[in-house]
Amino acid sequence: MRQNGNRVTALNYYFIVNPASGRGKGAAFGKRLEGKLSRLKLDYGLVYTEKPMHARELAARAADKYDVIVAVGGDGTLQEILNGMIGSPAALGILPVGSGNDFVRAVPIPLEMEKSLALLLQNKRRRIDLAKVNDRIYHNGVGVGFDAWAVHTGNQVTRLRGNAIYLYAVLHTLAHFKPQEVELSFNGKTFTKNYFLMTIANGVALGGGFYLTPDAEIDDGLLDLCLVQNMPKLSIIKNLLKVYSGKHKEDPRVEMVRTRKITIRSENGFAVHADGELLSLNMKELQIEILPKSIELIC
Repeated sequence: MRQNGNRVTALNYYFIVNPASGRGKGAAFGKRLEGKLSRLKLDYGLVYTEKPMHARELAARAADKYDVIVAVGGDGTLQEILNGMIGSPAALGILPVGSGNDFVRAVPIPLEMEKSLALLLQNKRRRIDLAKVNDRIYHNGVGVGFDAWAVHTGNQVTRLRGNAIYLYAVLHTLAHFKPQEVELSFNGKTFTKNYFLMTIANGVALGGGFYLTPDAEIDDGLLDLCLVQNMPKLSIIKNLLKVYSGKHKEDPRVEMVRTRKITIRSENGFAVHADGELLSLNMKELQIEILPKSIELIC
């Protein structure tokens, strides 16, 4: 409920559905959602995205008209919506339909429609952090190096679904990826090092359940870094198996750090993704910072 003068009025909701999310599951999910919503006494609008960045446009237009903007899709859809609604008074809702659904593991929000919709309608709220990579808002994690190349590889896959995509991408990338030196600046230090993988996270997991930053909290005002030094491939495979449980952080070649901001540079360029969306295969510089408690999430 919301206060309007001396009157208490019902919330209105704007559902933004990405029909392509979850490798096409979003379209069927959206139709089922329409059926559910038609039986509820809600003030709502529902729209389907039609192209890349459409969710951002839709969220920007709706954010001052609706109390709650609901992302119906995966982490990529959610990122677009956040970039459209950031700075508005609207709250965020999530009905997860992606391939990985990594961010909701930190909340948590259930994957089943009935449960996630019921949670949304309870209207319990929590103010959470977001982060900014160059001029783009992200909510879950930025990956530099190996996992960014794995995202690129996974984007080429058409025949697999769900976690099988991530497993194939990881194994294929492992066979071909060559780490390179980068310059890092954070917490008053600047140094150059050869890293296999760098994760700069707000949430706990990336890549469909890889708990690279298992101790991250989405409302502590800090970024969690997982910096994996270059090591023999057998050691990498052993650590990748440990990532599902978060035990990789016990390896002394895996550095776990917290910071409010970080700069990454390389004249040779590097691959980078944000929330599973590939930003570049040849980025020269990244400026990343936390945006403490910058949005209200219904969870």
